Amino acid sequence: MSEIANKKIHLVNVIVFCSLLLTGGVLSLAMKKQSVSVMENRKLASFPTFSDSTFWSGKYFKAINVWYADNFPLRDQWISTATSFRNKLGFQSSEIKMYDEINDADAGLTKDTIRKKIDDGPLPDDGAVGEIKKKVFVFKKRAFEMFGGGPAMGKSYADVINSYNKILSPGIQVYNLIIPVALEFEITEKYAKMQKPNRPAIENIYNSLDSNIKKVWAIDEIRKHRTEYIYFNTDHHWTSLGAYYAYRAFCQTAGMTPVSLDTIPSKTKPSFLGSLYRLTRDAGLQSNPDSVRYYLFRDSLNFFIGSNAIGNWNKSKMYSEGASGPNSYLVFLQGDLPIVKMETQHKNGRKIAVVKESYGNAFAPFLINNYEKVIVVDQRYYTGDFIKMLKAEGINELLFINNIFAAHTPFHIDKIKGLKK
Repeated sequence: MSEIANKKIHLVNVIVFCSLLLTGGVLSLAMKKQSVSVMENRKLASFPTFSDSTFWSGKYFKAINVWYADNFPLRDQWISTATSFRNKLGFQSSEIKMYDEINDADAGLTKDTIRKKIDDGPLPDDGAVGEIKKKVFVFKKRAFEMFGGGPAMGKSYADVINSYNKILSPGIQVYNLIIPVALEFEITEKYAKMQKPNRPAIENIYNSLDSNIKKVWAIDEIRKHRTEYIYFNTDHHWTSLGAYYAYRAFCQTAGMTPVSLDTIPSKTKPSFLGSLYRLTRDAGLQSNPDSVRYYLFRDSLNFFIGSNAIGNWNKSKMYSEGASGPNSYLVFLQGDLPIVKMETQHKNGRKIAVVKESYGNAFAPFLINNYEKVIVVDQRYYTGDFIKMLKAEGINELLFINNIFAAHTPFHIDKIKGLKK
């Protein structure tokens, strides 16, 4: 090939390359900017405000780089395409993939023996292959968090609950409910060592609680329904049905009759790809989306959003009907608000406060079927005078409800403890 031909090819390459850069730049400036990435469920960077200090420190130009990266044309589509391409190639990076031969150790066991094993712990092996992605166990087109908390941390959690009991007893009856993780009911014997069994960890907490604190064994009620849709496929939360079975266990402990779901109308938000899908971008999870069901109870209800100021309540709605897509779980109680109150037409004198993290959002609405007043406090965000608020609202029952991870996490334990301050 002649030197002239080579120069022409190089010139064409430069022109094409520069044209692509120019087109991308123009599109970045001209296309409508999104404030939120639905795929990543986060706010995108906004264009930085100029100042002399940020200009001379270099922070202004770094912020422009971040803004440009967040607003690159068709960004979500590029991420989705790249993820799909990586999955098709089998590229795992630092992720761990497990391949085992089919385990036929259960061959010859009777149905009664297998039933007992299912009731007590891991399911029999069925040859299904699991995979760890971003510290999440992906198994049968579902994603699971793996519990590994120790007894010392569980004891610390119990000590904090006991401290409230000492302050509030006997005027306020204290309850404690620990929610098991989904993998407790789905793990097979082949992968049983991947997480610590939940029941011994819950027993450790309950055995460390004061004797007059009522312990709710939700794990046993939930286990009876392990084959039902009680936890999401792609998200770390439980479904409203899973929360309902925990509510039934609570009613048994609290001496109440649970509402039956047979005659309760409901609505459903479809196509929910939750937090664990967004973390892993697993194609199997994407093909197995969730739906979020919420129940429309008949009891007349007044719902209020509060603030740190005692007695300051603004009327609102219990469900956030506008929640959709990756934010569908926010339908319950409008998400993680610091404090809300529900008042019903019951006149039984029972008034309860619920201290929770996000799992409690799907649980709390069921309580309006049994209580005159329900106040829900998010331990992470409420910074008002908690003890004074309980007295001002005439609360006579207090439920601490936390998933088993939160009950073994210093952050949540400190937040619950901090409500007293």
